[in-house]
Amino acid sequence: MILLSAEQMQSCDRETIDNIGIPGAVLMENAAQGAVQVLTEAMGEVEGLSVAVLCGRGNNGGDGLAMARILTNQGALATCYLMANKDQLTGDAALNLKVALNCGVVVKECPDSESFGKLAGEIAGHELFIDALLGTGLSKEVTGRYGEAIDLLNGLEAPVMAVDIPSGLSADTGAPLGAAVVADFTATFGLVKQGLVLDGGEHCGELFLIDISIPPKVIDALEPACFLLDEDLAAALLNPRPAAGHKGTFGHLLVLGGSPGKSGAPCLAAMGGLRAGAGLVTVGLPASLNPIAEAKLTAPMSQPLPESASGGLSAEALGTVLPMCAERSAVVLGPGLGREEGSLELARALWAQNETSLVVDADGLFALGQGFGEAGPGAAEAVITPHPGEAARLLGISTDQVQADRLAAARRLAAKGDCVAVLKGARTVVAEPEGRAWVNPTGNPLLASGGSGDVLAGVIGGLMAQGLGALAAALAGVYAHGLAADLASAEYGQRGLAAGELADWLPEAFAALEDPLDEGDEGPDPC
Repeated sequence: MILLSAEQMQSCDRETIDNIGIPGAVLMENAAQGAVQVLTEAMGEVEGLSVAVLCGRGNNGGDGLAMARILTNQGALATCYLMANKDQLTGDAALNLKVALNCGVVVKECPDSESFGKLAGEIAGHELFIDALLGTGLSKEVTGRYGEAIDLLNGLEAPVMAVDIPSGLSADTGAPLGAAVVADFTATFGLVKQGLVLDGGEHCGELFLIDISIPPKVIDALEPACFLLDEDLAAALLNPRPAAGHKGTFGHLLVLGGSPGKSGAPCLAAMGGLRAGAGLVTVGLPASLNPIAEAKLTAPMSQPLPESASGGLSAEALGTVLPMCAERSAVVLGPGLGREEGSLELARALWAQNETSLVVDADGLFALGQGFGEAGPGAAEAVITPHPGEAARLLGISTDQVQADRLAAARRLAAKGDCVAVLKGARTVVAEPEGRAWVNPTGNPLLASGGSGDVLAGVIGGLMAQGLGALAAALAGVYAHGLAADLASAEYGQRGLAAGELADWLPEAFAALEDPLDEGDEGPDPC
């Protein structure tokens, strides 16, 4: 599914109106009819239902006025609270105001904070609320009566439906612009805006897409750069498992990391690679930790490597490690590596000199933070998997800045590192250097547990060991990793899943992708 920025969506609307010839009023009517259908399917019979429709002065408000008229015609007791004087409306919004009034819709003006304050108690007394205050064109923080209206809606227990986008939410980043409506469900029009997916349901609730008759030729002419990662794509990226295959067929993954106190991280990555289907997995770690790995791991192998006096991998290990990398199908670098200078020096040398498909995670990313982007990876296929704090260090900005625009941050990481970037977190973003990006819908709070990122690095590395390119492995790996947590939630709820247990759910996740649910069975919500 393609995801659009606010500018792209506005371009679609203009092309449909100006060049295709479908009037804006028709698009607005289609939007309102579709949104009311969603509303009635969710709420049931609306006759006699008391509905407050909060309308701005733009096209979003016009959508709300059209909905109020349709609901009134169906017997609802709909009242519009207009954040302007009636004579301030123009274009299609003014047309729908006129039609609504002619159909008997009650419209009350709230052109300033004082008038809104006088009506706030009355507004709060309704049974259902429709947010048609601010649309996708919003680019600055919400203030004044609009902010007060958002606060009022967010303080109510009654259901709230957002029209096109929850007011105050950025259509591009999914971040609130000062304040944003927390809706129970959102009816968005034409195509899905990327901010709605990046929001992850925090503000938009359940998301519905309404067809408003934008012609396919208009959509086909777009050059989208953002997509929703879905089950079909993730499944299609997985390479086949031939019946006659053996362990050598499915590649050999090398995991490099470990330091005193962090011996579990490379072992978790190894299990991620094994559960993703790699035929062979070897963990390379400081020699003194090798007995621990031998005890923890049964299927993966381990390789003791030269270590420093303090027990971390030493820079002198490079001469041993580079030939090991060359003999493997893929490498995961960084889980539990530690931050002593020799280990970091080793990681930087491997980033530059290793030519085998590479995933860099955790302390390997800390090593790259010094001069990241000055030189690209030696490997043609490379993936980095930072969490927001690691991404901030790589980009030289704050974590808050990363989180304020995760899509832009992921794209900058990919371009700066000349690699595929996986920006972890709620709604993980995968980006490639050319700017295309995918938002992953799978996953839940069960992943907020130490070691889950190590498992993900191993999954991506395991897929690369089987021959997938960096982008394909990142996309399929991120989706399957999140899906494993979704499947586990039926047993664990939202807490208590350890990273080792997460790895155990990976085969079921991959099975779900390779043998999808029969038609009619309920699958993951793609939005």
